[in-house]
Amino acid sequence: NFSDCGMKEINGINITLWKPERSPGSSIKGIALGLAQFAETIQGISFGLTAVVAEQELTGINIGGLAVLANGDIRGINVGGLATVASGNLMGINFGGLAVVAEGNLFGINFGGLAVVAKGEMNGLNFGGLAVVSENNMLGLNFGGLAVVSKGELKGINFGGPAVVAEGEITGLNSALIALVSQEGITGLNIVGYKVETPKINGLNVSLGWMDVDDLKGISISCYNKIKRTQTGLVIGLFNVADELNGVQIGLLNIAKNNSGLAKVLPFINFHFD
Repeated sequence: NFSDCGMKEINGINITLWKPERSPGSSIKGIALGLAQFAETIQGISFGLTAVVAEQELTGINIGGLAVLANGDIRGINVGGLATVASGNLMGINFGGLAVVAEGNLFGINFGGLAVVAKGEMNGLNFGGLAVVSENNMLGLNFGGLAVVSKGELKGINFGGPAVVAEGEITGLNSALIALVSQEGITGLNIVGYKVETPKINGLNVSLGWMDVDDLKGISISCYNKIKRTQTGLVIGLFNVADELNGVQIGLLNIAKNNSGLAKVLPFINFHFD
C-alpha cells in the first residue's frame, strides 16, 4: 500500500511506500519493507529506507537507513545508519553509525561509531569510537576510543584510549594511554601510560608515570610508586614510598616508614617482612 493506516495485525509481507500513520495496537509479523516501518510491535525482518520504529517491542532483523528505534525492548540484529536506540533493554547484535543507546540494559555485540551508552547494565562486546559508557555495572570486552566509563563495577577486558574510569571496582585486563581510575579498587593486570589512581590494587600493575594507592597486594612497576598505607609485595621504580612495607622496594630511592633508623630511607633496595 501507499501508506499504512488503521492497521491492526499483519502476518506475512507488508510493503508501504510512504510514512505510516500511527495505529494503536498495530502489529507486524513477517517481512516489512518501505520508506519507514512503524507499528506498536514488529517481529521478523524489517527494512525502512529512513527508519524502523516500534512503539513497544522490536524483534528480529531490523535495518533503518537513519535509525532503528523502540519505546520498549529491542531484540535481534539491528542496524541504524545513525543510531539504534531502545527506551527499554537492547539485546543482540547492534550497530549505530553514531551511537547505540539503551535506557535499560544492553546485552550482546554493540558497535557505535561515536558511542555505546547504557543507563542500565552493559554485558558483552562493546566498541565505541569515542566512548563506552554505562550508568551501572559493565562486564565483557569494552573498547572506547577516548574512554571506557562505568558508574558501577567494571569487569572484563577494557581498553579506554586515554582513560578507563569506574566508580565501582575494576576487575580484569585494563589498559589506558593516560589514566586508570577506580573509586573502589582494581584487581588484575593493568597497563597504563601515565597514572593509576585507586584505593587498592590486587595484581600486577605497570605504568610509565606513577601509581597512587592506599593498599597494594602484588607487583607494581612504575616510575613513582606511592602507597599511603600498606604494601604487600614488590614495587620497582625510580622513587618508592610506603607507610607500612611488607615486601620489597627496588629503585633509586626507597622509603619504608615502618623501618627503623637508616633503614627508613635506602637507595637501590629496601625491604621489611612481618
